[in-house]
Amino acid sequence: MQARRVRFIGPRKVDLETIDIESPAENEVLIETLYTCISPGTERSHYLAEENTVTRDKPGPFYPGYSNIGRIAQVGPGVDNYRVGQVVASALPHLSHAIFPARANGPQRKLASAVPAGASFSPSKALFALPDGLTADRLKECATYCFSRVALHGVRRARIELGEAVVVLGLGPIGLQCVQYARMNGGYPVIAIDPAESRRKVAKTLGMDHGFANAEELAGSGLFKPGSGPAVTIEATGLPEVIPQAFRISGRMGRVILLGSTRGETKNVNFYTDVHKKGLSVIGVHASTRPQHESVPGNWTAEDDHILILKLIASGRIQCRPLITHEFAPSKVAEAYETVCKSPEAIAVVIDWTAK
Repeated sequence: MQARRVRFIGPRKVDLETIDIESPAENEVLIETLYTCISPGTERSHYLAEENTVTRDKPGPFYPGYSNIGRIAQVGPGVDNYRVGQVVASALPHLSHAIFPARANGPQRKLASAVPAGASFSPSKALFALPDGLTADRLKECATYCFSRVALHGVRRARIELGEAVVVLGLGPIGLQCVQYARMNGGYPVIAIDPAESRRKVAKTLGMDHGFANAEELAGSGLFKPGSGPAVTIEATGLPEVIPQAFRISGRMGRVILLGSTRGETKNVNFYTDVHKKGLSVIGVHASTRPQHESVPGNWTAEDDHILILKLIASGRIQCRPLITHEFAPSKVAEAYETVCKSPEAIAVVIDWTAK
């Protein structure tokens, strides 16, 4: 059969490629994608070929995406842990169909359709089964789970204690999820800074206590006494120039979580006054810093966080629907990426593979 997948063919150039898909063999399932979600951070940077991206040095082809909700369409011989019709989450790219291992430790063949050369990342070989009976809207929410995983990783590494003030810089999908997780972990007050009023409104619905357009507004609010600041500052923009601001905002002996993947160098940092003298702890949080095999307090494996997050979304314990601002059919994928780049209103953008 034939399938379609999203492909970057150069800076700011994207199309749909048609590929052939084989039938599933032993230990394989065929996944029919329902929904995927575009990352307005990492994927946008790769689309634009910014610094610290694969596409900067190697223009293409490149296959983006890593947050996929699909349905099992076929199972191969001997597969007994998945059934046809079951809905699963995976880290597959944006594509309509893919062959995927039913068990990560089972026999596997090399499959270009599952993990193509030039994929945005090396996807986890795990599938995560979702409960039966979830609505289409709830499944679209589940498509944001990879953003939620990044946010939860940052909040875990922050080790927030009950009653500690938390400031989140940047209210993209990751920053908005940080607001929810910081609140769940006992952060109080949870404060966010983002110039977009629309995003601050969304953050308010997700539990933000105070929102400001910039650091100057926060400084003039009276929330912190002169010379003090929050115990935890989470930098979720990925903008190099925001990092010095995170240092200056933080309170004495505070923790600064560098969660956004910065594209370029950060300059003009006075480490003596802004970091050293204040006794700040600066914690870099990246997927590569997760444990590979066993979760530990404050740092869980990606798989364990995936399982938890999907349960939280499916049960409604965390809200993801307010993050979804745009939906596009695969045929409109070029418009989808331009929306991510140009629209300040865009937060989470879903590709609906069920649409014609």
